[in-house]
Amino acid sequence: MKYTAGQAAKAAGVSKATITRALQTGKISGTKDDNGAWSIDPAELHRVFPPVAHEPPETHSVKQSATPEKPNETGVLERENQMLREALIEARQERDRWHQIAERLSIAPPAPAPIPQKPAGGFWSRLFRKSGGA
Repeated sequence: MKYTAGQAAKAAGVSKATITRALQTGKISGTKDDNGAWSIDPAELHRVFPPVAHEPPETHSVKQSATPEKPNETGVLERENQMLREALIEARQERDRWHQIAERLSIAPPAPAPIPQKPAGGFWSRLFRKSGGA
C-alpha cells in the first residue's frame, strides 16, 4: 500500500510540507497521479524518515482531556446517562400512545348527519296543513 503525502507525513511524524519538499528536491522518490496527488512507497519514505513508534503528543493530550478528571465524575455521568435513557423510553411510549389514539380517531366512522327539520311556519301554514289543504 502506498502513502499519499498526508499519510506519509503522519507515518513519519513530520509535516506534509516537509514530505512534499523532500519529494521536490529528490530526497525521496514518489509519483504524481493525474489529480496531482503523490504516491510514495513506504520503504522509500522510511529510508529517509524513520517511522513514528507512538502517537504524537498532541493527539495523546486530546484523549486525556476527553476523559473525566475525577473518578467519581464517571459515576455521576453514568447515572445521568441512565436517567436520560429512561426519559427517552418514557417519551417514546407516550408518543406511541398518542399515535394509537390518533389512528383510532382517524378510522372511526363519521358521525351521522343531523336530519334537517322543516320549519314550523306561521299560523296559517300550520292550519292549512292540518285541514288537508284546499
